[in-house]
Amino acid sequence: MAEAHNLELHLVTVSESASEALLDDGLNKILHEHHRKHLADTAAWCRSRASVAVTFEAVKGSIGWELVRAAKTAALVVVGTSSVDVERCGPISRRVSIMSTGDVLVVRRQPRSGYRKVMAAVDFSLHSRHAVERALFWNPDADVTVVFALPSRWDPALTGAGLFDVELAASRRSRMQRATERMEEFAAQWPGRVKPLVVDGPPHTAIDEAVRRRGADLVVVANRGAGATKMVLLGTVADGVLEAMPCDVLVARVPGDFRRP
Repeated sequence: MAEAHNLELHLVTVSESASEALLDDGLNKILHEHHRKHLADTAAWCRSRASVAVTFEAVKGSIGWELVRAAKTAALVVVGTSSVDVERCGPISRRVSIMSTGDVLVVRRQPRSGYRKVMAAVDFSLHSRHAVERALFWNPDADVTVVFALPSRWDPALTGAGLFDVELAASRRSRMQRATERMEEFAAQWPGRVKPLVVDGPPHTAIDEAVRRRGADLVVVANRGAGATKMVLLGTVADGVLEAMPCDVLVARVPGDFRRP
């Protein structure tokens, strides 16, 4: 991705304090130097294969905060998932996704080539329009699908309010039709560049199923947050997608003006 967009590749590793393990300064220094050497070897490996500049930085401190700090001037931040379970988004990856001031790519799988099938999860808002724009920007040669999931969380309340099953089913069909029409209007902003898809069910569950059926290797979702120095929000759908998707996830940062009251 750095080569495709002619960007410098900057590698960062963060050594956390091991004071709770009662390690003395000498052992802490040994660990830090070990991490730095490993990073230097990785940078050398990248330089031998990349056509862009490769730099690296080994720092000490809180991993999440230091990565966010280092990424303030970056066009894209790339982090892995949990080191314990790649199927889950670990606390560091999640923290960086929430707090970073730029786009964040959370990688779950070993990359084999560029992303070929990309899904952008939308809700027809300006935020989700930004997600589609970033999906097209970062992956200009990919097959991009724009997907909307019609939520079902109000259906039990409608049943409790007295609707019969046949009435609820008719209402659902009507809402799916309106969602399809809205999707056609939404996708028309990028004629010939995206494919529309409307699915039925809880967003992260329905999108997960669509990803598996279509073999998508990247999902893009908008972060409604406002940056590391302000109150940060990820959004219900973005949060669910980040946790549930079986593939890599790109969290597209939407600039915001929301400030802590």
